[in-house]
Amino acid sequence: MKVGFQIGDGPVFDLRVVPIIFATLMFRNPWQVLIIGLGIAAARYGVNGLTASAITGSINISILAFASAGLVMLYARKPNWSYPLRATISLLSINILQVSGIATFGSLSRELYLKQYMPYTLPLSIVLGAFFIFIIYDFYKDQLRAEELRKKNIILVEQKLELIEAHQELEYKALQIIKSSEYKSDFMSNMSHELRTPLNSIILLSELIRDNEGNKEQSENRQYADIINTSSQELLRIINDILDLSKVEAGKLEMDWGDISIEDLAQTMYYQMAPMANEKNLGISVSVAEEVPAMVFSDGLRLSQILRNLLSNAVKFTDKGSVSLEVYKDHDSDFLVFAVKDTGIGIDEEFQKLVFEAFLQEDGTIKRKYEGTGLGLSISHQLARMLGGSLTLKSIKGVGSEFALRLPIKPPLG
Repeated sequence: MKVGFQIGDGPVFDLRVVPIIFATLMFRNPWQVLIIGLGIAAARYGVNGLTASAITGSINISILAFASAGLVMLYARKPNWSYPLRATISLLSINILQVSGIATFGSLSRELYLKQYMPYTLPLSIVLGAFFIFIIYDFYKDQLRAEELRKKNIILVEQKLELIEAHQELEYKALQIIKSSEYKSDFMSNMSHELRTPLNSIILLSELIRDNEGNKEQSENRQYADIINTSSQELLRIINDILDLSKVEAGKLEMDWGDISIEDLAQTMYYQMAPMANEKNLGISVSVAEEVPAMVFSDGLRLSQILRNLLSNAVKFTDKGSVSLEVYKDHDSDFLVFAVKDTGIGIDEEFQKLVFEAFLQEDGTIKRKYEGTGLGLSISHQLARMLGGSLTLKSIKGVGSEFALRLPIKPPLG
């Protein structure tokens, strides 16, 4: 306020308007700008004392303070306005309003001010204001960058909190799923045991009835006993599959490792599957390559279960042609390959990734030509992994399928 323009012995026209213009460009809160303007108005009395010029000057600056607060509110509603545009509006409007205030409330006569002082003070105030506004432009850009960075930091903090909450919720849901799976596996295991007890009794009673009928092949009771026995055996096989699946999922299936004769295993598979193949007039063959070792270290019961599932499926889904089991050594690794091939219906490529899922079949409709639970391949796939190997499928719809069981000759125990 002590720096300004003076003509002769007249009053000093200071640069108090410059900080008000700055305030309209640098602050976002209109109350802050208003306080700055009213503070400058009150400071007039500290510089000039309680004089007529101080009173008129403080009134004029107070008016500018309210006007600058209004400009800040206007800029808030027009966020797309550029800095040069806002600077021009503030510079011209504040200076023009100051000239109007001095001409209206000033201690000088209006004619004297407008003719002798205003032609010098207004251009000088605009030029100096523009100069200072240009100087603080870089500071203004830094302020904008700082504001943008602050907003981005707030967004990042909010996103981080949301991610933490989402992660905690996912962990909670994962624990719930694990518990539900454990409960389901325990329930299936318990129910399987409960069902097998009366079912075994039914099987034994049907065998007793069949034995009591002796050689009466045409006996009605013997036929009923055969039907009961066959149906019970099939139901027991399904229950055993469910029990195996629940044990695998619960991690409670125990493995019995030992040396297995490949030749004996192949012959056993042949004699078990030959009657089923003969009923459908299918050719069945088993071959073991010369390079295959005589013995392999694995779980004989589980290996037989896998091969039996694969071969029985091959016979089931083949109406004409043949089914074969080929055993050979993989020349690229220390693995044996048990390949089960058939000339059956084959599997569409889009369904081949689903055949190892529990309870899923290519044909899921109620009326199916080929009955089954869809558990055999899922159990075989999981058993293959437990034996240290893998089970894969190659199939062409309408041509046939090939399941390849790859097992290490001497898998590591652990």
